[in-house]
Amino acid sequence: MAVEEIGVVGGGIAGATIAYELARRGARVSLFERGSLAGEASGRNMGLLLNQIEPGVIRIMQRSLEVYRALAGGAVDFQLREVPQLIIASDAGQLEAMGRRAFEMRAAGMRVSALGADEIRRHFKALGPRFAGGHVVGNASVVDPAAATLAFVEAAREAGAKVHTGTRVSQVALRGGKLDGLVTDAGRVACDAVVLASGPWLNDLWRTAPVSVGRGWLLRTARLDFRLPWIVEDMSWPDQDELGRVARPPTLAEVAAGHDEPVAEAFVIAQQPAGDALIGTSLSPSLRDSYEGLDMPRRIAARAVAAAPGLGDLPITAAWYGLRPMTPDGMPLAGPAGPTGLWIHGGHGSIGMMTAPAIAGWLARAIVDGEEVAELADLRVGRF
Repeated sequence: MAVEEIGVVGGGIAGATIAYELARRGARVSLFERGSLAGEASGRNMGLLLNQIEPGVIRIMQRSLEVYRALAGGAVDFQLREVPQLIIASDAGQLEAMGRRAFEMRAAGMRVSALGADEIRRHFKALGPRFAGGHVVGNASVVDPAAATLAFVEAAREAGAKVHTGTRVSQVALRGGKLDGLVTDAGRVACDAVVLASGPWLNDLWRTAPVSVGRGWLLRTARLDFRLPWIVEDMSWPDQDELGRVARPPTLAEVAAGHDEPVAEAFVIAQQPAGDALIGTSLSPSLRDSYEGLDMPRRIAARAVAAAPGLGDLPITAAWYGLRPMTPDGMPLAGPAGPTGLWIHGGHGSIGMMTAPAIAGWLARAIVDGEEVAELADLRVGRF
């Protein structure tokens, strides 16, 4: 094996999955996280593994689900469970659009069936008078995102990886166009290869990375007084390619005018095993560390009450945001970055929990075994 000492930068789902896949293939892996594991967006999302109409995303998610299932019996319980996805329409126009999407989903091989408004209301009485019906999509699953990230880290440790938290990587050291190691707060580290998996902070170590940042908010509720049998989502969330186009860096003029209006909003509710629920969701352009987006909990709550006014008296116990690394086409980045020995596993946007496990396995084959992995062709770093 030509590559033996590998440094992984980032302790979110991207870094955790690639550390695991590399370590179990026999590489000596050191993972560096500047803060705590799953402390950012990987521990601050809904953990939804949902279906989309893009064949590429479907294929990646199906493979990721296989990886999750294989890991589910390990030391960390991340509450993997299958929950049907219910896509709802708030009016006749959305219902017509949803019919077209259902056709596309069936053509992609998914189980999709129409469900009448009366049947949906029987389980979800909180929906408003404009509600027009929905479609149930099978093959959807949910995980506890923070626990899932930690499960991959623990599996990586069991395979021999070393995990360093509270250790900031300040520089990728290059010499003659080749990787020469990492510079960390704890000192210089020699590596044969490095995988940058630092999410929205990718540009700190690789300035030319085609990644912008989006900020998304969630609300947590008190325990519901009913059992919701689906993950409920309205029709408002864009497809992945459209999301990539709109989630671009703001211009100077837009920052001057106030840049943090959402480019995507949807009412989504997912009940948790303890009976509480997460409600979202949004995406707005972000300057990453800026003081911004503080109006979003109000906006998300207003959208939720408009769709389901019966939830109006439900107590909200917490609200938080996560930063999402966005690419121009909404799809992840995976592959060599240019200098020999430097690799990228990033740009996962709003689909990191769905895509990172599968992509990590393919990327590890490329790094450790030197394979040309066909599944990575459309995710190559230089496609923009």
